[in-house]
Amino acid sequence: MTQEKDLLLEIGMEELPISLISDIFQEWETKFTRGFREARIDYKDLEVVGTPRRMTVYLRGVAERQNPVLKEIKGPAKKVGISETGEFLEPAHAFARSQGIDLSDLVVKETERGVYIFGVKKEEGRLVEEILPLLLPRIISSLEFPRSMLWGEGQFRFVRPLRWICALWGEKEIVFEIAGVVSSRFTRGHRFLAPQPVELKEPSQYFTSLREAKVIVCQEERRKKIEEALSREEKLIGGHWLKDESLIQEVNFLVEYPDAVTGRFDSQYLKLPHRVLTTVMKHHQKYFACVDDRGELLPFFFIVLNRPREGGEKIVKGNERVLKARLEDALFFFEEDRKKPLRDRVEALDGIIFQESLGTMKQKVERLEKLARYLGEELGFDSGRIKRAEEAAHLSKADLACEMVKEFPELQGYMGRVYALLDGEEEEVAIALEEQYYPLPGEEIYPSTVAGMILSLVDKMDNIVSSFSLGRIPSGSQDPWGLRRMAQGIVNIILHCQWYLSLSPWVEKNLHLLKEQGLGGENEGIKAEVVEFLFNRLRSRLLSSGFNYSVVNAVLNTSIDDLYEAFKKIEVLEKLRRERRSFLSEIVTGFTRANNISKEFSGNGDLREDLLQEELEIELYKNLQKVEQDFNQAVAGGNYFAAFEIFYSLLPLLNQFFDQVLVMCEEKDLRENRLNLMKKVVNLWKDVADLSQVVIEGE
Repeated sequence: MTQEKDLLLEIGMEELPISLISDIFQEWETKFTRGFREARIDYKDLEVVGTPRRMTVYLRGVAERQNPVLKEIKGPAKKVGISETGEFLEPAHAFARSQGIDLSDLVVKETERGVYIFGVKKEEGRLVEEILPLLLPRIISSLEFPRSMLWGEGQFRFVRPLRWICALWGEKEIVFEIAGVVSSRFTRGHRFLAPQPVELKEPSQYFTSLREAKVIVCQEERRKKIEEALSREEKLIGGHWLKDESLIQEVNFLVEYPDAVTGRFDSQYLKLPHRVLTTVMKHHQKYFACVDDRGELLPFFFIVLNRPREGGEKIVKGNERVLKARLEDALFFFEEDRKKPLRDRVEALDGIIFQESLGTMKQKVERLEKLARYLGEELGFDSGRIKRAEEAAHLSKADLACEMVKEFPELQGYMGRVYALLDGEEEEVAIALEEQYYPLPGEEIYPSTVAGMILSLVDKMDNIVSSFSLGRIPSGSQDPWGLRRMAQGIVNIILHCQWYLSLSPWVEKNLHLLKEQGLGGENEGIKAEVVEFLFNRLRSRLLSSGFNYSVVNAVLNTSIDDLYEAFKKIEVLEKLRRERRSFLSEIVTGFTRANNISKEFSGNGDLREDLLQEELEIELYKNLQKVEQDFNQAVAGGNYFAAFEIFYSLLPLLNQFFDQVLVMCEEKDLRENRLNLMKKVVNLWKDVADLSQVVIEGE
C-alpha cells in the first residue's frame, strides 16, 4: 500500500514586481500541474500561495511512487512467431524470455510494415523521493517571465534574485541547488518582525509557523485581514474606505503581515477634483481614500501597514507629510492650469510629438476633426451632433499641454473634461474628452454621448492606421502600442452602438489625411491589413463568447466590410445552428450540393432560357427568380432569418432537380447552362455566408 505525503516548495526572493504577480502565479501553477502529470506523479490537491518575497506551491496527498506505465515492445513478425493453428513458435518464446514477460502478455498488431508480435511490459514507477530532486529544479528553471534577471556567475535567469528555497516531502528534505542556493527545511519570517530562519519538520507546519513569524502567506487570508483592518479604521472616523479592487490586489502583494492606520489632510485640498485626490493617494502613495455616506471625499486616508498598527504614530505623521507635499503640488498645477482656457492650449500641441515619423499632436487633432465629421455624416447624424463631435475632437488632446496631466498622465481625458466644464464648454463636448479613452482595459464602460462614441472610434482608428502605415504592426506577443486593445475597443463600441459602418472607406479617408500632412509611409495594402486586423478582433471576441468557429468563418470569409453587419449575420446563423439544427442542415446541404458541382465552373450565373429543357429545371429557374428577388430584399433589409426561410422554400425543387436532372450531361451548352443555374443558387449567398464551411455536429 502506497503512502501519500504533502509536498511543500517555497522559493524566497527579492520583492516581486506587482504588475507581474498574477501572471507569475498562474505560470507557477501551470508548470507544476504539467510537470507532475508528465512525471506520472499523482496528488490530491495543488495550492499556489505567496507574498511579495515568496512563491509557494503546496501539494496535498502526493503519491509515494510514480504511476506504472505499460510499454509495447516490438518482436518478431507474426508469420515467423505464430503457427497457422495459432500456437506461439520458438521466435515468440525467445522474444518473451528476452523481455522477461509471459506469453500471455504477447499481442499481435498491424503496422505499416506488416503484422508483428508485440510484448506488453509493465514498468513500475520509481520512488517519488528519488524523482523530486530532479523534477523540482527542472520546473523552477522552466518558468518564463516577461522580464527576468541574470545575476551571479551562472546563466540562471529568474524574475528576482533567489534568497532561499524550502522543499519538503513529508518529513523528508528534498535537496537540490539552483543559482548557488541550496534547498533546505528552513523558511524565513517577516523581514523586520521575525527575520530569523524558521525550521519546518513537515509541510503541515508551514502556514502556522509562518503566521507565528509574522507572515500570512495565503493571499486570500491576507486580503481578508486588510479589509477587516480598513473596516475597523473607517468606523473610528465615521466614514467609509473607498472600495478599489485594483488597489486592494496591489497592496495585498506589498505586505506580509497587514494592518491599517488612518491619516488626515487639510480640508482645503478637497477643492481639487475628486479623481485628482484619489489618483495622488492611490497611484503615488497606495492609500485608500475616505468618503461619507453620499460618496463625497472626506479629509482622511487609510494606510495599509506591513506590521501591527500599535506604535505607528510616527508612520502616520510621515505619510501625512508626504501626502501634503503631493497635494500641494497638485493644487499648484490645478491653479496654474486654470489661468488659461483649455481651448487656448490647442496650439501648444504643435510642440508635443504624437509618434516618431507621425508628426505632432496638433496634426493628429486636425485629422480627428475631419474624421469626426466624416464618421458623423456616414452614420447619418444631424449637423448639431456632428458639430459637437468636431468640437470634442478639436479639444481632445488639449489637456496634454496642462501641468496636471504632465505630472499625472493617468488623468488625461478626465482633466480635459474638468477644465472644459469649468471653461463653459458644452456638456456633451466636455464629457467626450474623457470618453475618448473608453472602454478602459478590463472594463465594459462605453461612451454615453454620441460625441464621445465618435471621438473614441476615430482616435483609436487613427492610432491603428498611423502605426500600420509605418509598418508598426503587432506580431506574436509583441504589441508595444497597444493596437490590439484599440482595435478591440473599436469592435466593442460598434457592436454596443449597433452601428452599420463600412471600414474600407473610413480607413482610406484616414490614410488620405495622413498623406495630405506628408506623414505615414507607403499606403499599398495598408487598407486591407487594417480591415483584416479589425475583423480578427471581432473573430476573437465571438469565439471567446462561445460562437461556433465554423459559423464565424462562414460569414467572415465573405467579402464583408461592416463589423456590425457581420455580427448580425453570425448571430442569426449561430441561433439557427443551436435552435433549428435540422432546418439549417437542410439549407447547408442544398447549398453545398450546388456549390460542389459548380465551384470549378467559371461561369457567372448568366444562363439562357432557351436551353432549359427539363420541366424541373424550368420550374426551378422560375422559382429561383422569385426567391432571388425576395431573398435579396430580405438581406438588404438585414432580415437574415427571413432570407433563410425564403431559401428553404426552394429546397424541395432543388433536391428534386438533383435527383432527376443530370447536370453534367454530355452536351456542352446544356451542361454549362445547368451549371450556371447552380451558380445562381450559390451566388444568392455570396454576401451572406459561405455555407459550405458550416459544420453541424451530429448531422
